[in-house]
Amino acid sequence: MTLAKQRPRGLTRLLAKLPLLLYRVGLGWLLGKLFVQITHRGRKSGRIRQTVLEVLRYDRRTHEVVVVSGWQGRTDWYRNIQREPALWVTIGRISYRPAQELLSPEETYAVVREVLRRRPREAKALGAVLGIDFTAPDAEAQVTRLFRGVRFWPAYLSRQDDK
Repeated sequence: MTLAKQRPRGLTRLLAKLPLLLYRVGLGWLLGKLFVQITHRGRKSGRIRQTVLEVLRYDRRTHEVVVVSGWQGRTDWYRNIQREPALWVTIGRISYRPAQELLSPEETYAVVREVLRRRPREAKALGAVLGIDFTAPDAEAQVTRLFRGVRFWPAYLSRQDDK
C-alpha cells in the first residue's frame, strides 16, 4: 500500500490521527509549526470539520502555511475547501481566518522539491511510503499527478505578489 494512492488503515491510520487528537484536547501547540489544523465545512453535510496536516512551508513573519493533499486531490478536506474556502487555520498557538490559494501543479512540485532538498534523509523513506521515486526522471510528473498544494495566510494581510 502506498499512502499517496490510498487512505491509511489500521495502525497507520491511528498514528495519522494523533495530531488531530492533540489539537482536540488543546495540546496542538506541542506540535509546533510542524502541523497545522484546518477547519472547514463539509461540502455535503455542511458540518464543521477539522483536519491536521503536515506543514511543508511556514513563514514565521506572515504565518503563511503551505500544505499538500494526496490522492490526486480526492481527500475530503481538499474537496471541501474547493467548494468553500477554509474557515480557520491553527498552527502552534496562532489561529487566524485564512485566505487561500490552490497551487498550480508546478508550484506544488516546487514546494515538494524544496522540502526534499531541506530533508534529504527523509526523501528516500518518504518516497517508499508514498510509492514515489523522487530521484526518477519522471518524479515531477508523479508528484504533480498525485498531489495538490494549498497556501493559507491570514485574511487580514494583503496578498504579496512575490509569494
